Formats: sequence, C-alpha cells, structure tokens
Amino acid sequence: METHTLHDDPPPAHLVAGALAHLARHMTTGCQRAAELAALLLTRVAADADADPHLRAHARELVDIIEREQPSRPVPDSRFADAAERLAGGWPA
Repeated sequence: METHTLHDDPPPAHLVAGALAHLARHMTTGCQRAAELAALLLTRVAADADADPHLRAHARELVDIIEREQPSRPVPDSRFADAAERLAGGWPA
C-alpha cells in the first residue's frame, strides 16, 4: 500500500528558485522588498535540516550579504504616526 505524506514546506529547490527570482528583481529594479523576500526564503533554506549542507551554508552567506546591503529603515516621524494609524484602521479619525 502506498502512503502519502503531506508536507507544508516546499522543497529547498523551490525556495531557492523563489529567492533567485526575488534577487533578480532586486538587482534590476532596486526593490528593497524583493531583497527582503529573498532573504526570508534563503533563511528557510538555511534552517532546513533536510537541505544539502553546502546549500544551507551558501543560503546563510547570501542572507548575511543581503542584510548588510539593506539600508537602515528610517524611524517614522511621530507627526505622521497618528495619520498612519488612522489610515490603517487602528482608531477612528
């Protein structure tokens, strides 16, 4: 009898493919969100005990490089925090 196991996590190759797509977008457009998404996917690869050890090491290395190159995020100006909170539906205007 054949047993089927459902896995919630995609295989490392799919995660790496997604990370490469995001890295390509970041490199061609400068999109910081694409770099963040690539780092998130690569972090999952680096943490995957079933992934090849070399792949895990290179994924960690790429995450470090991406994080070093990301500009620090500015602290929001408190004058705009209230308006942003209202727009996000946090409290009535």
